[in-house]
Amino acid sequence: MIFHSKKINKIPGLKSFFFTRKNGLSKGIYKSLNCGLGSNDKKKIVKKNITIVSKKTGCKLNKLIMLKQYHSNKIINFDNFLVKKRYKAEGIITTYPNFSFGILTADCVPILVADKENKTIAALHSGWKGANSGIIENLIKTANLILDLFNDFSFKKN
Repeated sequence: MIFHSKKINKIPGLKSFFFTRKNGLSKGIYKSLNCGLGSNDKKKIVKKNITIVSKKTGCKLNKLIMLKQYHSNKIINFDNFLVKKRYKAEGIITTYPNFSFGILTADCVPILVADKENKTIAALHSGWKGANSGIIENLIKTANLILDLFNDFSFKKN
């Protein structure tokens, strides 16, 4: 089952997707749409589940950025990184178009934030440890740094 943020999907160039556990290929205790490469599920099955997500969203696998989440408050600015599969962080923010981010949650909360004016999107995994150690504050700080860059480098009328 797929859910969307109607508000975010109204912003040109941005899309949101939220998946439930249903319709995955994992078996046993992982019986779900398990996309957790760090789990003890069979990697071949996890990769097939990720392919299911990729196809449902229309995102190419080489444009899907998954995080190695570890219950911290770390957020990365994807604008400063080269493309690779997994960054060690709890959240990701970018202004780059044509990429998709995967945030995994079980009993934690996915947070998706978008800035319409600056075409910026952020996705966070917030558990009690991340919330308690300031993940929301780090998102605000990181977003403000990006906005400062926009203001410094934007073309302004004289």
